[in-house]
Amino acid sequence: MSLDTMEAIKTRRVAKYYADKPVSDDKLWTILEAARWAPTGGNRRKHRFICVNDKQLLKQIKMFSPGMVAGLPAALIIVCIDWNLADYQAMVKTYLESYYDVGAATQNMLLAAHALGLTAGLMTSFSSAAVRVLLNLPENLDPKLFVGVGYHSEMPPYMPRWPKKKVRVEDLVQWGPFPED
Repeated sequence: MSLDTMEAIKTRRVAKYYADKPVSDDKLWTILEAARWAPTGGNRRKHRFICVNDKQLLKQIKMFSPGMVAGLPAALIIVCIDWNLADYQAMVKTYLESYYDVGAATQNMLLAAHALGLTAGLMTSFSSAAVRVLLNLPENLDPKLFVGVGYHSEMPPYMPRWPKKKVRVEDLVQWGPFPED
């Protein structure tokens, strides 16, 4: 892994505050292309993406999305699982892999946005039923998370601030087996 890659991973931040400035379609396509290159279980590509950059539609989606309480992104990428491709009834493993695929694609999008000088953040707090109606989604597409994309804006002064807790890699990793009692 190059130093540039590690630097991108370490400097990327989740964003919830966005400047009122549109993101070009070219940049959005680059982010979506990064999602396409994410690894998937069995190379089945069971996820689908819906990109929304119409401000009025974004405002409607925000009404049903507590995760967007802090700001309105310039674009929203809705990551869906296509259950017709996941074949849930045939194998539970495929069902679980679908969620891993969503995570891998999302990480690629977040890193691509960062590389393009944009800010991005994922959101899971939204009404799937409302999103389904607003976007006229077919039954096989199941929205799992949003990736908000835009240009950085400072946190408004009225938003509560919590102290940041630094987590060390040593706090997350057990090297080898756990000791016996």
